[in-house]
Amino acid sequence: MYNGTKRDLARQVANVAGAVFQALAGVFFVLNLSSEPVDGEGGSTLIDPAGFAFFVWAPILLLSLAYAAYQALPSKRGDALLRSVGWPLAAAFFVNGLWEVASPLGRLGIAQVLIAVLLALLAVAYFRLVRSGLGSPGRADRWLVAMPLGVYFGWITAANAVSLTSLASRSGLVDGGGFGGALMGGALLFVGGAVAAVVVGAGKAGVAQGYLAYGATFLWALFGVVANQYQASAFTTAVAVLCAALVGWALFGGSRGGTFRAPAAQG
Repeated sequence: MYNGTKRDLARQVANVAGAVFQALAGVFFVLNLSSEPVDGEGGSTLIDPAGFAFFVWAPILLLSLAYAAYQALPSKRGDALLRSVGWPLAAAFFVNGLWEVASPLGRLGIAQVLIAVLLALLAVAYFRLVRSGLGSPGRADRWLVAMPLGVYFGWITAANAVSLTSLASRSGLVDGGGFGGALMGGALLFVGGAVAAVVVGAGKAGVAQGYLAYGATFLWALFGVVANQYQASAFTTAVAVLCAALVGWALFGGSRGGTFRAPAAQG
């Protein structure tokens, strides 16, 4: 037996539709790629990660589909945690799908707005996850809700810094490969690293899969930056290493937060 309302069913359908839409839009994205950087939307910058870093999109899309299938189970229709994170995640899937269409078509301003909105939606879902609590979470909640959200949010946190720097380069505000581009890119990367450290610290009030997945994915992005830029820019490479130290300290040096309490059922 299951409980839940028509709104719960609508949320389940929206998550499945959104996850499928962003996966299909991802195919469009790949088929329409030029030789230019991915999240940089065509403007080469001194914080662009190496190409291999973007393979993280495969697990992001697959984990999103796995989450969508899990939350669509009839027994999960009235689940309090999924009620809490479901709508912002469904919206995030659709927004990312739109970004995957706008970006390769060169709609730079629209793409930047979309990726910023995507970041905000994932932040809402992540902090609802932390705040709502999981009590004694089952394995499925840890691996099919917390981990997919952490991976997704971690990558999009880093992607926003690259995207903003690239937009400034493409708009002629800075020289993406010059001093101005390095300064702006380094500043945005540092802000992203500081934000990531705060997110990891706050996430320690929740299950480990959430904040560990977030931190590991952000570190993966930084590794991509160092691998791609260590010969081109000592400055942005140093900033990336500093950010990695901040996030690493938040992951392993900070104290663990409080434990989750099981959320009450929501109507």
